[in-house]
Amino acid sequence: MIVALIDTGVDYGHEELAESIWVNEDEIPGNGMDDDGNGYIDDVYGWNFYDNSSQVYTDVEDDSHGTHGAGTIAAKADNGTGIAGIVQSDHVKIMVLKALGGAEGTGTTASMIQAIQYAEANGASICNLSLASSVNDKALYQTMANSSMLFVAAAGNDGMDTDVSPVYPAAYDLDNIISVANLNYDGALHYSSNYGAESVDLAAPGSYILSTVPENGYSYMTGTSMAAPMVTAAAAMVYSYDPELTLAEVKEILISSAEPLDTLEGITVSGGMLDLGAAMTYDRSLLSGVEWNNAEKMYQGSAPEIRAALTVQRGKTYLLISVTDLDGDLAALAYGTGTLTAEDFQKGSAGKPFAVGVSGTAIFSVSGAGTYTFYALDSAGNETVKTVTVALADGSGRSVRP
Repeated sequence: MIVALIDTGVDYGHEELAESIWVNEDEIPGNGMDDDGNGYIDDVYGWNFYDNSSQVYTDVEDDSHGTHGAGTIAAKADNGTGIAGIVQSDHVKIMVLKALGGAEGTGTTASMIQAIQYAEANGASICNLSLASSVNDKALYQTMANSSMLFVAAAGNDGMDTDVSPVYPAAYDLDNIISVANLNYDGALHYSSNYGAESVDLAAPGSYILSTVPENGYSYMTGTSMAAPMVTAAAAMVYSYDPELTLAEVKEILISSAEPLDTLEGITVSGGMLDLGAAMTYDRSLLSGVEWNNAEKMYQGSAPEIRAALTVQRGKTYLLISVTDLDGDLAALAYGTGTLTAEDFQKGSAGKPFAVGVSGTAIFSVSGAGTYTFYALDSAGNETVKTVTVALADGSGRSVRP
């Protein structure tokens, strides 16, 4: 089975990880072609949505966080060195999806959305999200609600009650999310860990965790980002061990089998910590049989509208693109040359972003005849595509620029 790791990049050449990384067998490495036709060129080990490239590992500073999480999940256990991950490569592979980067390890929800869509389209069942934000992005919510994957999300490191002050995506009220707090080595919740009787499901070890970092290195890290991969790996082990289970049942097993701790009572859903041994031996006859139902929780809204008009001023031709969205939740705008589809823009293989002014209009200078496509996406996932053909009698060349 495949676990998607949406994070910073991962050093897939690390001696502990090389055998555990998912490889896109339908892609020929380094030939500069999209061999499998999925819209991504040379996506052999996944994709870098932060830089929009096939390089899922960039450097030591940028990608330590993701490499650390990957080691917790699946570092090689029998090579006589380093650490042992929870699951091994003969059962589970890690799909590396870099959506975070830079000195602060930040990214955009647009990159996360693309990574989630890529993961599901390429066979991932479980998705680790060791990241958090105070921003409630409706497009991300909608994408996760639409997904059939199980998301294991870090609860966040603000030391606060996320029932009162939600942190996303862990606090989204969706059936296919497990929210994970950071348990200290003494059995108490780490002082920095978020908690919530309704929004945080269970705790797992996340303090002073030794795991892999780039260039065959190892390092200690602390946070809910370290606790989430523990639960991700446990979910992967349970799911790969028993193919009869649904992912909804895997989540139920992990929460129901958590070991009760007085320190977690009343501040997490389960009141306990991850117990993989108990999860593996959990009595399947106790399962409720309830499946996920995110449909009634999904935000719908109305799709954006795109209108186009040509104007000539002082001998120059301009294309006016007006975008309106009645719900006021416009999330992304892009344009490209030629006739394009929404799928083209989703894959990131076409299109350049643009912005509208306070009037909701963008002005493009047009030189020559041509066909252009404009794309709008709102936070509910509603999409609009409008193709505009510009015919200029005296035009030459093709260009449109904001």
